[in-house]
Amino acid sequence: MKSKEKNILSLNGNWFYVKDSGENLTVDDVRSRLIKNSKLEKMRLPLNWELGGLHNFSGAVWFVKYFNPPDDEIDNLNLLKFMGVDYTADVWLNWNYLGKHEGYFAPFYFNVTGHILNKNVLAVKVSSPYELPGKVWPDRKQLIKGIFNHHDCRPGGTSLQFGQDQNTGGIWNDVLLHFGYKIYIENVKINTALTVSKNKAAVSIKIKYLSAESSTEKIKINFKITSPDNETKVYQKFFQFGAGKGEINHRIVITDPQLWWSWDLGKPNLYRLIISSEGFEQYEQNFGIRRLNLDGSSQFFINGKRLFLRGTNIIPAQFLSDLTKEKIKKIVSLIKEANINIVRVHAHVNKKELYEEFDKQGILVWQDFSLQWTYDTSESFKANAIRQIKEMVNHLYNHSSIAFWCCHNEPGEQIKTLDPFLEKAVLSEDTSRIVRRASNYEEHPYDGWYWGKKEHFIAVPMGPLVTEFGAQALPDIKSLKKIIPGEKLFPPDWKAWEYHNFQTDQTFNVAQIETGNSLDSFIGNSQQYQASLLKTAIDFYRREKNDGITGIFQFMFIDCWPSITWSVIDYYGEKKPGYEILKSSYKPVYVSIFLKQSRYFPGKKLMIDISLINDLHKEFDKCSLMFLIDGLEYKKITGITLEADSKIFFSLENINLMLPEEIKPGKHNFKVVLNNKKKKSISESSFEIEVVERF
Repeated sequence: MKSKEKNILSLNGNWFYVKDSGENLTVDDVRSRLIKNSKLEKMRLPLNWELGGLHNFSGAVWFVKYFNPPDDEIDNLNLLKFMGVDYTADVWLNWNYLGKHEGYFAPFYFNVTGHILNKNVLAVKVSSPYELPGKVWPDRKQLIKGIFNHHDCRPGGTSLQFGQDQNTGGIWNDVLLHFGYKIYIENVKINTALTVSKNKAAVSIKIKYLSAESSTEKIKINFKITSPDNETKVYQKFFQFGAGKGEINHRIVITDPQLWWSWDLGKPNLYRLIISSEGFEQYEQNFGIRRLNLDGSSQFFINGKRLFLRGTNIIPAQFLSDLTKEKIKKIVSLIKEANINIVRVHAHVNKKELYEEFDKQGILVWQDFSLQWTYDTSESFKANAIRQIKEMVNHLYNHSSIAFWCCHNEPGEQIKTLDPFLEKAVLSEDTSRIVRRASNYEEHPYDGWYWGKKEHFIAVPMGPLVTEFGAQALPDIKSLKKIIPGEKLFPPDWKAWEYHNFQTDQTFNVAQIETGNSLDSFIGNSQQYQASLLKTAIDFYRREKNDGITGIFQFMFIDCWPSITWSVIDYYGEKKPGYEILKSSYKPVYVSIFLKQSRYFPGKKLMIDISLINDLHKEFDKCSLMFLIDGLEYKKITGITLEADSKIFFSLENINLMLPEEIKPGKHNFKVVLNNKKKKSISESSFEIEVVERF
């Protein structure tokens, strides 16, 4: 379908396909099959082939599309663009080989000028192979697919037998023919250098292009910038274009810029840049103006303001073609609702629409490269990884939400042999963001799940930036019945459960979660344990805000397929109790309670510590702390000033906070409310104690 506004012909829709599991077919074989059999199976693209009916298929699939050219304007540049193919693509147009691309996330194109006929056939061999278990997979992987190829939250988990099930191969994003212009914009990088003292921002615009011919005269380009409050300015400049690939640069100074902030510190202000000319297709891009840095103690700053990072990890979908704009908006809204200000896109690169939503909603991003655990040690693999990590940076460069680049997740010893080269490659493309060589095991404290007990978080292990922690929890009964076949659900068929990522050893031998007498009780015990662990960890970490701990990332937010994992929202969108723990414990202004004793006699002193934590750059003066028992006020502390970006510690052992003599035995709910000077609640927390009769 041709777009009237843009010279683009979409090649999405029905494609013929031929399976080639052994990758033995040649292009002539495929051509012959098409001639002999016009009733080949079809698949509607874009789509990951698992979702197209090729269940557990690995190897290659040949996709073939017939198309006619646009009616007119086909005489200038003709570019065949693929927005996403997993994993390698060999491409033929009219049975003439165009070339190859490797890597699942980056767009790529072929110049097909002069090769478009009245009737055309496009053939694409898409290869996403099975890596030999034990020899290649999992320790010497060659496919740079991160969690899509190897992870404990994907189909089959880390099992040698099943861990590569449900292959993500396919043409998962749009296929487009660009035509009719003499110049094609390959890429635009927008860099904003913020000078706070002069209240100005220098916007540097780097345009990489492909030109059909050299321009004998300079071509006028319009740079239209619309501010967040809809004020528009147009800047014009003339450029001369050489034939082939080239680069032009332009710089615009914005006075009194409206800065991009994370949602909790301000507005995520976005400018709109439109680059237009008679010579090429109009280019549009949102961008924000902000400055990021991490100091020597790993304190994070945005626009000069320190920010404690309240984060999570996310793999929103196992199959990228299934991640619609509607799903993205819902997930990001749930993230913001949970008071999360930064998301770690865990060991993969997602689709651009996800980052666009993070930009709009003011969610910071820690962006991992697609390396998960260990890989091949050859020089050729290193070169491939360097090329692809540069592609990632350039592909996502203009997204204001991205604050961190991270080269590798849990690389082990490859943090010394591979990752320094990747770090250097990232810095060669971007010095405006924070670059982390890796997120390795020493900043992933899984106390209470892989070892030890959740109470070990009192030692606030593995700071200052804690990039993973958490525990598994079962989804609710409705979701669990969809995940596990009925005959294997209860009594549990543990092999079936483990295929869906459930960890038996950690559940029963480390966390020591009881199954109880029914599936409902097992679900309740599991969810309560996860919630308790998350609250314990978050409270201890937040109480050390800026005193050794500068940010935390819970693992993880949502399930990417029907599974039983560390998520706080299951695959079907149902919240676990752990979600509400994140929401309450991640409040920017937080009343953190450490219950030092949970059982009391009537009339005894309440043994708790309270920390008031303020992540906002806003002071709250003349505040009060109000204490309620079962909804009734019985104590108040007044005259509290909570400074901006600060915390206050109260030890109530030194405050005469006594339980009433007349309090009845049994369990009682306590609430601590922080009120502002207008007596409105800023934040509150609850806990439960038990009162017993004196002997």
